[in-house]
Amino acid sequence: MDPLRTLSAAPTSPALAKEYALLDAGLARTADTLPPWDPSPYPPEALASLQSTWVERMSAEHGSFPVFTGLALQLSEAGAGFDAEAVMLRMAADEIRHAALCADVLTALGGDPSCVAPRAVAPLARHPGCSPMERALRNVIYTTCLSEMVAVARFVEALEHIESPYLRAMTRRLLADEVLHGQFGFHWLDAQRSWLAANPGVCDSTERWLRHALAVIELRLAGTSPRPWTLTDAERALGVPDPARAREVFHTTLEGAVLPGLERYGIRARRAWEARSLDPVGEALAQLA
Repeated sequence: MDPLRTLSAAPTSPALAKEYALLDAGLARTADTLPPWDPSPYPPEALASLQSTWVERMSAEHGSFPVFTGLALQLSEAGAGFDAEAVMLRMAADEIRHAALCADVLTALGGDPSCVAPRAVAPLARHPGCSPMERALRNVIYTTCLSEMVAVARFVEALEHIESPYLRAMTRRLLADEVLHGQFGFHWLDAQRSWLAANPGVCDSTERWLRHALAVIELRLAGTSPRPWTLTDAERALGVPDPARAREVFHTTLEGAVLPGLERYGIRARRAWEARSLDPVGEALAQLA
């Protein structure tokens, strides 16, 4: 069994910390003056739930770093332009920056600014039989158009209820980057319009793949049913994710934004959604982010 690995934002060296600070400042999309954190209005139980939320978020954000790094390599294999490769690597860097931001929040909350890393990160699916372009297309759709778009919607949902100025500012910093992550796949599809038109079979095969991919991501991000508890008013005011809203946010985002977005490029995403199935044929799909 692999040993557990702890993620920590502790600097490696003063020189590298200085370079990281320059990188972080250069990539930041918000310039909010950070308000002080004031825990006094909230009961201890809600604050404990808040800490758990940011610990889980720290692990999840860092876990996406190798996914985006792998996508950058697949885009390179597909002959993508320098801009697409660089933006994908920027998105990988964002995930590390987000993990560090989560550590900052945990420090402000008075908690331990570290977490246990996932034991292993599954590699991106290779989609045997696909060209490098189609392989990259599928993984970009799954990771950005599907997964990251849902992440955007969930941050927006949380922001509607967060009362703490400090937590609002920190959540907005995450959301500002996540918007790019969710949009990347549609930018990529837009750039491939001519290629898709010249290869109509790709839209057909993408629809067949989506039947399984959509079932996988529904299971991962919406679950089978809401959890049997609801948030307290204090937890909601702190931005703790509402398990009772997870399915609704997922379905609203997918059906209202993602599927119509994919349809614009000739991919019959709605038909794939209606025919979604966890068939055993595409097990490699489960290795996606």
